[in-house]
Amino acid sequence: MSDVVAPREKSFVAPKEAVAWFLRDMADVSGYIGVENGVRSPLAAYALFRPVLTEPDPWYFAGVVALEAAKICDVFETEQADEILRLVFGTMDSVIGRDDTDSSSLAILIMGRLGMGSLIMHRKVPDNLLAKVMIILLGSAESAASLMPDDTAHEKIRKALKLGTPVWWTMFGRRYELSNAAAAEIAAA
Repeated sequence: MSDVVAPREKSFVAPKEAVAWFLRDMADVSGYIGVENGVRSPLAAYALFRPVLTEPDPWYFAGVVALEAAKICDVFETEQADEILRLVFGTMDSVIGRDDTDSSSLAILIMGRLGMGSLIMHRKVPDNLLAKVMIILLGSAESAASLMPDDTAHEKIRKALKLGTPVWWTMFGRRYELSNAAAAEIAAA
């Protein structure tokens, strides 16, 4: 009998559905765990491997989204990555019940600083150092104070970035593919 395991076929997921799943997982670890009829919804698989806040925090959420979304451009082709990032930043505030764009603006700020840092380092930031580089580029609380929406934002972002290596989109890419018109036709056949 052979011990060789056949490779698993990937499932197709629409970009909007993938982003909704991603943001729900990020919201779960940021303390925004859904409660219906007094009962908490079960934690997502991602939240089982990350520390979960007991009180919801939008700045921690922005930091976690920025950390995990930093891998999107590495996992997907340019057009798909653009679409996913547009969906992430366009909907992330509403996922946690905010009417403003403070969380998404903060996540974009963090990722923008990483973009500048990766250019300086010739786009060779290893995954295991990504969070540390983001923390360094964020700067001290005093130097970043003018960019922060409130006094606790810097501390919460640093705490989120200390989660370490981003894994969500890499794991997603191992089991799923984003659907497009051609992929949807193949899946339907």
